[in-house]
Amino acid sequence: MGRVERPIRLSLRPYARAVDVEGVVQETLMRMWVFASDAESGRDLTGENASLRFAIGMARNLARNEARRNRRERYLPPEELPEVAVNPDPPPDPGLRKAIEECLKRVARRPLEALQARLRTNSGHDNEVARALGMTVNTFLQNIVRARQQLVRCLEKRGVAMQELLP
Repeated sequence: MGRVERPIRLSLRPYARAVDVEGVVQETLMRMWVFASDAESGRDLTGENASLRFAIGMARNLARNEARRNRRERYLPPEELPEVAVNPDPPPDPGLRKAIEECLKRVARRPLEALQARLRTNSGHDNEVARALGMTVNTFLQNIVRARQQLVRCLEKRGVAMQELLP
């Protein structure tokens, strides 16, 4: 969401005098969050910058509807609409990958087993994963926490700024 907020705001420039742009942006982000978390809907966004295009379209529709409701609608010619650019994701950092791999080697055995099992399954069913490892759920979760703490400490010792990596 952080990557698309600025382009959404820029796409709403034509509506700046007619609507509460901040409210439209927040409503758009909330609707995108609901859309993304509703896996059962069967709707899927595919293609390059699909979620950005969808969010900008949604924001413009929300702004247009609010402008109509407030009777403040005013159309701009297409040549006056701003072009919205999206910065690409930064390339992978091989130094960070190497640091993570080295730090993973330093994590204690049982916490590492728990972390790797959770990453492999990625299902969210901790009961099943814990049972497969021969751990109680509480022990499994404690091992996950320990593994994460050990990784963070190790990465910080290697100069990785964790506040830049974690949301």
